[in-house]
Amino acid sequence: MRVLLIPLLLSALAPVAVAAAPRPLLRICTGAKGGGYHHVGVGLAKALADTVEVEVIQTHGSWENLEAIDQEPRRCDAVIAQEDAYALYQFEKPESRLTMDRMVTLYAEAVHLICNRTVQADDVAGLHPQRHRILVNQYGSGTYITWRLFGRLDPSFARYKASELPLEEGLLKVVDGVEAQCMVMVSQPGQGTARLADRGFGDKLKLLTIDAEALHAKVGRDRRPVYRTQPVDPQTYPRLLDKPRATQVVDAVFFASPQWKARHPDAAAALARALLTLVAELRTR
Repeated sequence: MRVLLIPLLLSALAPVAVAAAPRPLLRICTGAKGGGYHHVGVGLAKALADTVEVEVIQTHGSWENLEAIDQEPRRCDAVIAQEDAYALYQFEKPESRLTMDRMVTLYAEAVHLICNRTVQADDVAGLHPQRHRILVNQYGSGTYITWRLFGRLDPSFARYKASELPLEEGLLKVVDGVEAQCMVMVSQPGQGTARLADRGFGDKLKLLTIDAEALHAKVGRDRRPVYRTQPVDPQTYPRLLDKPRATQVVDAVFFASPQWKARHPDAAAALARALLTLVAELRTR
């Protein structure tokens, strides 16, 4: 009998394996695959792999992201959105009780007004509302949102006939110059489709000035401007520009749900550390 008790006793004294606690889930709504917002989400997922389970959700952009974190059930715990999208969302949905913690500005995006060289104008004020058709990206995109808010802040922008079309198709039509003469795109300077427009079609296209004091009005619940004027250097677009031209810039911002942060304080601290490193890297590029 004593022989039988010894294995049982040793078994009772053996250390018990403790299952690792599950990592908190963080769902980040970003944008289209390959875009700047999606790259940020993927970067955060890699940086947080040991402590937080990050799900990077592809979307159509800022507007969908705000709806995803506002509506129940929530699809996202954090979003990346243009700052003007948040302001317009408050205009369009005054009944919304959306609250988000603004964690950090990721980078500035420029508003590009690219026109066919047959257009006899150097700035947006020189465009003719009837003769010049302007294309913007599809509903919910950052470009769509920016042009919509421009029209709210300065009625002169609302005079122009603007049509929605996917970015690449819109660029083709503006290069052609028959059905549309100009397009608006919001992106980091020198990146993506704007860079393609310069390198591939700079002989047919040019960049126009966008500068209007009304665009600097204070908006949103915070009552502060979301746009600021900034010159575009010809070195960024050597074929689209022959001299510096002013345009408007808007910040891309990382927002997080305060409820998620309160439920997962350690994960929120890890997220803040990862964002700090990521933004420092973005600033040195």
